[in-house]
This record gives sequence, structure tokens and C-alpha cells, in this order.
Amino acid sequence: MADSCDELARLIGVDEARLEATLRECVSLAESGEADSYGRRFEASTLLSPPYCAVRVTGALFHTQGGLLVDDKARVKRADGSVFETLFACGGAACGVSGPDVSGYLSGNGLLTALALGHLAGGAGRTAHW
Repeated sequence: MADSCDELARLIGVDEARLEATLRECVSLAESGEADSYGRRFEASTLLSPPYCAVRVTGALFHTQGGLLVDDKARVKRADGSVFETLFACGGAACGVSGPDVSGYLSGNGLLTALALGHLAGGAGRTAHW
């Protein structure tokens, strides 16, 4: 955490003047109602203010591509095509819409199968029998 823009810049290792200019630009855009060069719009109520916090973000492929074949209820399929009634897979554990290998990777599809198949596997109106 940092109590000022300069302190935050030093903590995260970025140019202090550039960070300050970026924050000033956001305030100016919020006041004018104009969009920035990326098409983003800012509102005064959502602008950053001290104390500032930062998180280092880096790109990475962190889910498996491929995975277990599942049916439309997220049940894992056997080699013969039948399903395990009480074995479910979702997210990176399931083969999703990106396909079975890295050639079909589409950003965000790991979350797509995690949410959609997780919802199905979690019950979605179904009564569990143990």
C-alpha cells in the first residue's frame, strides 16, 4: 500500500511522472466525459484515491488445453461414449470449446467451461443421490 502516487511508483518500479500523468488524465477524462485512446470512459466516483494498492499481473496460459470429454450435463464420458453418472469435470479439467490442443486456444474459454460446466455439475436443479 502507498499513501501517494510517487510512493506507489517507487514500490512497483514504474516512472513516477508517467504514473502521475496517467492518473491526472483519468481525472480529466472523467470530468470531460470523453473516452481515452482505448475507448474507455471514467467516472469521478470510480477514480483511484489513496491509499493505493497494486498487483503485478503477467500473461500466462494457466489452464490445460484438452482434458476429459464430458456430455451436456458435465458428466465425464468413458472411452465407449457412456458416462460416469457421478463424475463431473469443468474448467481446465474438461475438454471445452477451444478443442483438444493449443491450436484452438481462445482467451477466456477456460473461464467459460469453468462457469458453465461447473454450474451444470453443481446441480442446476438436479437432486444429488449418494
